[in-house]
Amino acid sequence: MFNNGSDNLMEKLAGRLTNIVLLGFFCVLFSIPIITAGASFTALNSAMKSHLYDDNGKPLKLFLSVFKEKFGLSTKVWALHLLAIAVLVWDFVYYRVGESTLDTLASAGIFVLICFLAFEVLMVFVVISQGMNEKVFGVIKTALDLSFTCVKESLMILVITSTVILASIFLFRGLIPFVPGIISYLSWQIIPQMLKKYKFKIR
Repeated sequence: MFNNGSDNLMEKLAGRLTNIVLLGFFCVLFSIPIITAGASFTALNSAMKSHLYDDNGKPLKLFLSVFKEKFGLSTKVWALHLLAIAVLVWDFVYYRVGESTLDTLASAGIFVLICFLAFEVLMVFVVISQGMNEKVFGVIKTALDLSFTCVKESLMILVITSTVILASIFLFRGLIPFVPGIISYLSWQIIPQMLKKYKFKIR
């Protein structure tokens, strides 16, 4: 009887690990055209939450469903962020090569804005995936509200994201295709607390 319990636990853990890895791979695959990355990350958040907290045994099916359902809103929000990222990166490179004090201050200010954007964009796809807002600028506003209501948790997720990305690039390059799944899994250990703090119930 004890062995059966252990076998069932191992089987459940193996199934969960497999789904997390596959979700990460699907997210990368569906993000290849770049412009579809918004819908892909929205679908990843929905599927990961459902798999972890609703015990959904078929998260890949939900991933595909949410990708299609939230494609329009996610793509519009993501396109705005892509534009903002492009402008900020171009400005940062432009001022970074300058040698004056003003150039140095400008590049430092732009770097802070890039970090701020990264801080906010992590929450955007959570907001869309949980149906917390259905309008483009409403999503951005809600993501900002959520981030600043839960600053500590948002910073923890930002640190987790940065650490996993850097570790995969410099230490474990074989993990790169699965990085989104790992980040999403770790983030969803924190996000439920944020949603409760923000007075939203996980659906």
